[in-house]
Amino acid sequence: MNERVLRFGDKGNLIGIYTPAATAGKRPGIVLVNSGVIHRSGPNRLYVSIARQLAAAGYPVLRFDLSAIGDSSPRDDALSFEKSAISETSAAMAALGAHSGASGFILCGICSGADISFLTTRDNPAAIGAVLINGRGLHGVTDDAGDDLEAAAGAALGSDASTRYLLKSALFNPQSWRKLISGRVNYLELMRLVGGKLLRPVAPREALPDTAPALHAAFNQVLDRGTAVLMVYSEGDLALDYMKLMFGKDIKKLAAHTNFSEVRLAGADHTFTPRDSRDALIAALRTWADARFAH
Repeated sequence: MNERVLRFGDKGNLIGIYTPAATAGKRPGIVLVNSGVIHRSGPNRLYVSIARQLAAAGYPVLRFDLSAIGDSSPRDDALSFEKSAISETSAAMAALGAHSGASGFILCGICSGADISFLTTRDNPAAIGAVLINGRGLHGVTDDAGDDLEAAAGAALGSDASTRYLLKSALFNPQSWRKLISGRVNYLELMRLVGGKLLRPVAPREALPDTAPALHAAFNQVLDRGTAVLMVYSEGDLALDYMKLMFGKDIKKLAAHTNFSEVRLAGADHTFTPRDSRDALIAALRTWADARFAH
């Protein structure tokens, strides 16, 4: 497979691997966005597998490193992580378009990569599709992202101080996602401690988090634009609980959009460690992409 290294960005500090489509056509390009501080290969080399299999199916793919991750140099400005990640992901779309001829793009990422993919899709109409895999902070990627979520989930969490801490500091904080993705957090132990008390679906009369209205508006903006959205959840992953917390009873309204799809993969862990889980994920992604864009 004829993969190439690309250097792009305003100052040429971003590095990515371009995997050309194996066949000629007008299918959208796919940009794979870093999860946490993991190199562009992705957890368990997931992004490598996605790139090569989707390129073989006719989609040009770029997997790249955000600034200060992998081979990409740090930025020399004071731009926030969220704004810089959106800007750099947009630059990745432009670079992929320049080399492949694609004019529309699908953004895809796992965990915090899903969050960045969604935020970029919200801001950049060149993204005509988004694959959000186990995303838990779609409302924003800041270090205090869990503050209002902790308050909103107070009733469900009860008086267990350790559980509240886990919600705020271990589940909705990008710094902790990076530890989780890199293997420095025992995910199974985290789940055991939180147990069944964590993030029970928000009842209709319960207050939603302060950031929920903005997230609702962002989803409506993306879906009303006609952008295709695929939400992917591993079995039992907290990403689905996050969506229930943020949307409450309104979560059913998302499914009413014909361009909204959802897949739940039984037996998969957060990072799709088993080979059969990775295969199932890629098959689901290709089935969705072909149904939406192959024509």
